[in-house]
Amino acid sequence: MKDIISSFPLALKMIFKDPINLLLSVIPTLMALTLYLFTIGYVFQNSEKFIGLFQGYAYGDEGASFFAKILTAAIIIFIFFLMSWTFVVVVGIISAPFNSLLSARIEDKLLLHELDLTNKEAFKKIRLSLFGTFKNELKKLVFICLLGVLAFFLNLFPLLYPVGLFLFSVLIAVQFIDYSWSRHGMHFSGCFGEMMANLFSYAIAGFFFLLLVTVPIINAFIPALATSYFTVLWLKRANRIP
Repeated sequence: MKDIISSFPLALKMIFKDPINLLLSVIPTLMALTLYLFTIGYVFQNSEKFIGLFQGYAYGDEGASFFAKILTAAIIIFIFFLMSWTFVVVVGIISAPFNSLLSARIEDKLLLHELDLTNKEAFKKIRLSLFGTFKNELKKLVFICLLGVLAFFLNLFPLLYPVGLFLFSVLIAVQFIDYSWSRHGMHFSGCFGEMMANLFSYAIAGFFFLLLVTVPIINAFIPALATSYFTVLWLKRANRIP
């Protein structure tokens, strides 16, 4: 329990005390926000194309233009609703290569390894590692989907809600601990054994982040914060740092 609590302030420190780590944390959120704003801007700028949908059904061009504006407003409102439901997921997908480097940098710093990457070199490393990172994310997705499906079916039965919630919490932890597992070349059997040895610790920490995902604005930064936290927690559990 001590490691679960002490890892959090250290995880925050590792992000906010290092400009590159802070940059790696913020960029995916800004990219996701830009994607949604670009979509909204595109719909707004092309609202006149909707006029053709109402010509022949409305009274003249003015009537068609009026309904086209209503449709444009409805689509933009729908995008905002969609953004509230999918923003965290989109940030999570975009942040995968950034989180991989973030986890590696945090481990190197905590283990006092030499770090002399400039911002340009750091982002070059991200670009070169994109394929490997996404390949690893796909493998991880299979395991996460299996646990997710199991948790979903358990939640269909009220008596099994606690078990389903427990599995979802473990799922959150595995998603971010996997950056450390992959970096150290751990195979499935090793990852599974390590997870089982720390099952309740990872579940408690995962449940905390599951709660944070429900908090607006904060949830956009969960991928980076969780990556930092579970990197620190994994190092503590592996007895690599005190």
